[in-house]
Amino acid sequence: MPGGLHPPLSVMESWPAPNTVDPESHGPAATIVCAVFGSIAVVIVAMRLWARCIIQRRGGLDDIIVAVALIPLIGINIAVPIGSSVYGEIHHTWDNSLTKLIGERKVAIGAELFYVLASSLIKVSVLLFYRRMGQRTVSPRFLTVIWISIASVIAYSVAFFVVIFVSCRPFHAFWMEIDPLWSATNPYTCYDEGAHLIAATGISLTQDIIATTLPAILCFRLQMPLRQKLALNAVFALGYLAAVIAGIRIYFVWRMFYDTYDATWEAWYCWILAALEINIAATCSSLPAVKVFFRDSVLVAVRSLRHSRSASRSNGSGSVQKRSVQDRDRDHREGGRLSGDTDRYLLKGVSATELKSFALPIGRGGGDDSV
Repeated sequence: MPGGLHPPLSVMESWPAPNTVDPESHGPAATIVCAVFGSIAVVIVAMRLWARCIIQRRGGLDDIIVAVALIPLIGINIAVPIGSSVYGEIHHTWDNSLTKLIGERKVAIGAELFYVLASSLIKVSVLLFYRRMGQRTVSPRFLTVIWISIASVIAYSVAFFVVIFVSCRPFHAFWMEIDPLWSATNPYTCYDEGAHLIAATGISLTQDIIATTLPAILCFRLQMPLRQKLALNAVFALGYLAAVIAGIRIYFVWRMFYDTYDATWEAWYCWILAALEINIAATCSSLPAVKVFFRDSVLVAVRSLRHSRSASRSNGSGSVQKRSVQDRDRDHREGGRLSGDTDRYLLKGVSATELKSFALPIGRGGGDDSV
C-alpha cells in the first residue's frame, strides 16, 4: 500500500496548494497532554522517592533507576511539543516548508531515543521492585522469570539504540532524505523505518503486558489481607493502559509509513501517544509508594497545622486555666512521659489528651516504616 516519507511526483501534484494563512491544525493538544501528564508523572515519582528515601530510608536500586528515568521522561515531554508546534507536526505535510520537515526528522531522532530510554528504565525499575517484594516469598522460578525479563528489556534497548545510529548511511540521510532534490542527487541507504518502529513498539507492548501481569502472581503469594491484595492489583492493573496505548500507536505508525504520504499529520498521533504511554507508565510504577508519602508527610502536616491553630486560638483568648495536681498526673498517664518542651506547650492551653491524639499517630507511622 502507498505511504511513507517519499511521495511520488504524481501524489505531490495532487496535494492542495500550501496554506500559510490558516492551515488545518491539530491544535495545542500535544503541548497540553505533555504538560499535564508529564507534570503528574514527575510529581508522583518525586513523592515515591521522598517516601522511600527520606521517610522510610529504604531507597533501593529500583528507586535509583526510576529517578534516572525522569531525565528521558522530561526529554520526551519537551521534544514532542517542539516537534508538534515548532516543526509542523500539527499541520499537513503540504502546509509545511522543507526546512520544517527536515527539522521535524531531527527532533524525531531525539524523541525516539528518549522514548526507548525512558520506557526501558521504567520497566527495569518495576521488575526490580517485584524482585524486592517477592525475594523471600515466591519461588526461585518466579525470580528467574523476572531476571529474564530484565535482560530482555536491556537487550531491546541496546538493539534499538544501535539500529537508530546505523539506520542510514550517511547518518544525516535520516533527515535529509525528506528533501526530494537531495535524495535524487546523493547516494544513500536507509533501513525500513516503518517495519522497525512497528516491531520495536510490538516488543515494548509485550514487555508492558509481562511487567503488568507479574504482580498478580506476586501479590497472590504475599502474606497480606485480601483487601490489600486487591488494592495492589488494581494499582498495578493500571499499567495495562500503557499497553493499550502502545497498541493504538502501532496502528498510527502503520498508517504513517504504509497508508498515507501525509507523514507529519500522522506523526503527531504517534508521538503524542508515545509521550502519554511513558507518562502513564512512570505514574503507575510509583503509585504504591504514594500512600506512604501522604500518610507520613501530608497527614502529619495537616495535624500539625490544625493543632497549631488550636493552640493560637487558646493562647489569644487568654483561656489558660490553673490545673490541679490530679489532672496533671492523669494527663501524664494518658499522654505518656512529657518532656520539658511538652510542659511548656501545655501552658499554652493544649491538653495532654489533645497532644496524644496528635503525637501517637506520628509515632505509630514512624514505627511502621522502620520495620
